[in-house]
Amino acid sequence: MSFLSRFRRHGTPDAALTEEESIARYVYLLNTLPPSVIESAHAKAFQDVPPERRREMFDQLKPFMSETEKDAASDDPTVLARLIRRAEERRAERAASNGATASGEPDDGRDSVDPRTMMQNTGVMTLVAYQFLLSSSVSSYFVYGAGSLELADQPDWVAQTYDPAPGVDPTGAGADQYGAGGFDGGSGFDGGGFGGGFDGAGFGGGGFDGAGG
Repeated sequence: MSFLSRFRRHGTPDAALTEEESIARYVYLLNTLPPSVIESAHAKAFQDVPPERRREMFDQLKPFMSETEKDAASDDPTVLARLIRRAEERRAERAASNGATASGEPDDGRDSVDPRTMMQNTGVMTLVAYQFLLSSSVSSYFVYGAGSLELADQPDWVAQTYDPAPGVDPTGAGADQYGAGGFDGGSGFDGGGFGGGFDGAGFGGGGFDGAGG
């Protein structure tokens, strides 16, 4: 049974998310949440990615590093989250311009890095998506932050997941109802096991509307 079976929809505890649903919802939130919330949620999620996989991502994200970061490159999940934020921002800029660059503009190494494809290719996408959805940063945004004013405009699953039941604190102990306390992201995770079965070509946004399930 997939470890994602431990992540239950709020209000429908018998319906487990598939890996594809988890990734679809993660991609939807990447296209929806403010960069600061995304960075904070990623910093938490990357803590459960094995260090060797984090170092592999660091190596691919070098075009987004400052000179200081290059000198001090490590597997720090907080720094990695910052680099992913920059890569996501660059990705959005490229999408807005349909990938066009000014004539005569030198090649920019940042344009060769798609952070979502990178996570898929390094085998960590499913784990990151799962932990991202469970993060207190995302739940706080929808429960207490600006996202609480937009719940009515979100897909049904957003309200079902982040609109807490009476007496539940989604950022505290109550978060365990989503399985946050029960997953061992360390020794029990084989990062290489998530590479197959998922088509990374859908990361452009067209393949995922986040409304599934």
